[in-house]
Amino acid sequence: MTYRGTQQESRQRYLDGYDVAGALKYDSWVASLTPVDHDACVADLKQCVQFRDAMDVLDAGSGTGALCLALVRIPGLRITALEPCAAMSDLLVSKPELESIATVRGFCDHVDDANHFHPNSFDLIASRQLANCLFDPLAAFRNWFYWLRPGGTVVVMDGLFDRDAWSGTWDGMVDTLPLSACRTMATVPYLLEQVGFHVDHAGPMSHTNALPSTQTRRYIVAASKCVAS
Repeated sequence: MTYRGTQQESRQRYLDGYDVAGALKYDSWVASLTPVDHDACVADLKQCVQFRDAMDVLDAGSGTGALCLALVRIPGLRITALEPCAAMSDLLVSKPELESIATVRGFCDHVDDANHFHPNSFDLIASRQLANCLFDPLAAFRNWFYWLRPGGTVVVMDGLFDRDAWSGTWDGMVDTLPLSACRTMATVPYLLEQVGFHVDHAGPMSHTNALPSTQTRRYIVAASKCVAS
């Protein structure tokens, strides 16, 4: 037993928290996102990602489809959604605009999770509000490095959350998750560098943050897997 419990305990708490009722409650936030919200997310992504046709894209920790709903607005992407919770995935694929997205069940922040995909499977791996929930961010970033093609990009989008954001079902988890209440944009880029990525961009999500619907300031980090010389 460690000071913060085990990863298995943390994972089970996540799965229990997002049963059918919990997933529906979460999805009410996703349902509240408008085309303006999705367009703002796309605009922020395009500031640090060069999109092209036939890109293989992984939405890591896809939930009920918040990021996917933005990604499908970019033509030509082949999108896979990785999500450990069945109730969340079921709600994602129930959305007509997301019904063609491939889904894979699983977490991403343990060494064994590398087996979800072959190496060099994706041109882009993106996450939205996942980093703050990772029990082992370094393990996740190592897996992303393994799954990403040389020259590919990872994008982390998250919020500058305070401790009091972790309440109710998630009370106490703020002290078990390393990025749970990170009030700096420096930590994620630092960790990405530690596993071999080159950080290309780190800054606020200016388009998303300009919307009245954004109550917590968001940031975006983009990093690339260099082509071996």
